[in-house]
Amino acid sequence: MHFRWRTNPTVIAHYMNDAQVPRQAEVTLKPNEVCVVLEDGKIVGSVSQTHMEVSPQIGLFGKLFGRSNPVRSFMFAFTGPHAVLVQVRGTAANGDEINCLITLKLEVTRETAPRLITFPAKGTMTVQAKDIAELLSPAASAAALQHLRSMDATTMRTVQANDDVMYAVKTALRANLDDYGLAFRGGFMTWSSTAAEQQLQHQNDLERLQLSKDIESDKHALELDHLVKTEQRKHEVNARMALAGVQAKEAAELKLELDRLKGAGEYTLQKWHQQQELRNQQAAASRDEAVKNAQTDVELAKLEADRQKALASVAQEAEGQKMDKAMEMFEQVQARKRERMRLQNEQEQQRLEQHAKGSQSTIAVLEDIAASSDDPAVKLEALKQLAELRKADVAGQKDAYKDD
Repeated sequence: MHFRWRTNPTVIAHYMNDAQVPRQAEVTLKPNEVCVVLEDGKIVGSVSQTHMEVSPQIGLFGKLFGRSNPVRSFMFAFTGPHAVLVQVRGTAANGDEINCLITLKLEVTRETAPRLITFPAKGTMTVQAKDIAELLSPAASAAALQHLRSMDATTMRTVQANDDVMYAVKTALRANLDDYGLAFRGGFMTWSSTAAEQQLQHQNDLERLQLSKDIESDKHALELDHLVKTEQRKHEVNARMALAGVQAKEAAELKLELDRLKGAGEYTLQKWHQQQELRNQQAAASRDEAVKNAQTDVELAKLEADRQKALASVAQEAEGQKMDKAMEMFEQVQARKRERMRLQNEQEQQRLEQHAKGSQSTIAVLEDIAASSDDPAVKLEALKQLAELRKADVAGQKDAYKDD
């Protein structure tokens, strides 16, 4: 029995229990469809682009070993890309109205599909674009308004503003997208409020449509899905054309600015070359003058050195003469001093000789008195006088030859 998991074109992912899948049901997964298989509440794998039996039974051999069919559940997903619409409304800082529609292109991959289990874990068994929009709208709207509030109405519609807002939205949604297994593939802003409202209304009508078994309802759903996709493509093309027009205008203005800057640059470069040549000439003249001044200074230094050398020679000669004269005077002084000392020594010698003669006479008299006197007191006094006289002679001879 062939099994179709997706009968509504607005369904992005659908969670099914084992009981919801017919026995021995088979499904053919296209390249843009993924099936995540859970057994007993645990993810056992994900498959894509294959034909498989949805819930196979345990064979006889497995039953012999006591094995039983596990409790299975399945998470089917359409990889996309899916267009998720986020309405952004607010007021800029200067009072301009902000009313635009952000179209996010999101995708589910085989690697991220197991994280879609987060939706049924929170009670959403069938995931549609509106469910993802409700999840992402607060963060996306806040990130977009944060950038748009500082701009005016004209700046909001520029290419740079579009790129900045989409980058900010992508950054703000990164954690949420990772948690729910979604990947960001691009986006754009639509500034036509009428077109945005129509697109939102058509998508809501398509999501609210409950398909039945009759052919008319199926045809209505297909026509509405085709209309929504056609309008999405049209608005995307219009948005890209508007951005292309803005880009062309900015490119033309940029080219004019570049030409102006190029002309100004060439004039500035020529002026700079002239100034540089003038500076080089001035520098060369300054170097030549400095060399001449240095040569003059060298010559003056040489002349000053010769003059100092001549003055030093004259001073040295005068100093030598002065030294010779001083030495001659010193020799004369020493000669006179030696002559004076010689005369003093001769006089002292004569005085000593005379003193010695007087002393000898006195000694002879004292010796005679000491020898001939019978009075002991007289003899003692004579000897005492003799000793004093000898002591005085010795001291006089000792001091006679001391240098002055």
